[in-house]
Amino acid sequence: MISKNIYLGDSSIKKTFIKLDQTINDALKSLTNSNAKICIVVDKKNFFKGVLNDGDIRRALLKGKSLDTKIHKVYNKKPVVLKKNFNKKVALQKLKNKEIDQVPIVSDKKVIGIFNRNRPIFQNLKIPVVIMSGGIGSRLKPVTAKIPKALVPIKKIPMLSMVINNIQKHGFNNFTLTTFYKNRLIKNYYKNGKNLNVKIDYITEKKPLGTAGSLSLLKKKIKEKFFLLTNCDVLSEINYRSLLDFHIKNKADLTIAVKKYVTENQYGEINTKGIRVSNIIEKPKKNIIINSGIYVLKKNCIKNLKYNHYTDMNEFITKLIKKKKKVIAFPFYENWFDLGTKEQLKIFKNYTI
Repeated sequence: MISKNIYLGDSSIKKTFIKLDQTINDALKSLTNSNAKICIVVDKKNFFKGVLNDGDIRRALLKGKSLDTKIHKVYNKKPVVLKKNFNKKVALQKLKNKEIDQVPIVSDKKVIGIFNRNRPIFQNLKIPVVIMSGGIGSRLKPVTAKIPKALVPIKKIPMLSMVINNIQKHGFNNFTLTTFYKNRLIKNYYKNGKNLNVKIDYITEKKPLGTAGSLSLLKKKIKEKFFLLTNCDVLSEINYRSLLDFHIKNKADLTIAVKKYVTENQYGEINTKGIRVSNIIEKPKKNIIINSGIYVLKKNCIKNLKYNHYTDMNEFITKLIKKKKKVIAFPFYENWFDLGTKEQLKIFKNYTI
């Protein structure tokens, strides 16, 4: 009888195979189609060369690699592997110690299976999700003259509902909404969250507190050690559970979900040597890493905020860094939209998430 921890079957294994000359984008498709957590990197004869997992991809993107980068530049050449006649108990302990979920089983340079630690998937996570929903939505006027930004309809669904539904898919069910502008409309619409099959409660600002100031009102509200934080106008296909796992594994105080973004200068760039022009680049593009507005924080971070005082998120993050708190970046490659602008709303209407 085959152990439930061993993922066997030639057709299943081959779905995880990826060649050295393929790209990161190909690897992402493989991970999606195989439902595995690793890609098995092989040569032209399907001999085992190494593995590529979600973490390898994120690290590569953070270093400036693109989705078109070849696998041979980013894969793990010396991964943990198991031999054909391995001891299951020893293997489980080894994976647990190294915090690895899946490893290949290799025999004669060929992968004959994937061993899965079979870590339980947490449903109905107790970790609270705080959604900043108090903004006026100045960039969306005149729509937000009558309704708060959180209730701006997108494909007939309020923006905030789409955000909640997207996060709920990953097992998060406890939400706290921070509100200010036209807060009664939000409370009357969502009530206790029963209609969305989640639990919702509220924090209401008596005055505008910026993008981080309202967190100071959460000191008695948050019971868990850490919480997920996002804005009501940020919609993404990011794996929120992976973000949480990354935060916990790295013992961070604050984890910022970051994304590679391409900016284009509207002017031609002139390069000179002295007074002589050496070359000109028409509307040059530049890759930058941006803050997506999605975070995981330790509850203790709130202590660094002055109660009921206006504070922007960048100011708060800078303060944590100066206090030597562990602030880390979680790079992600999934789609991301800032729905707080009319331009992004137009783009999103032609996209299905």
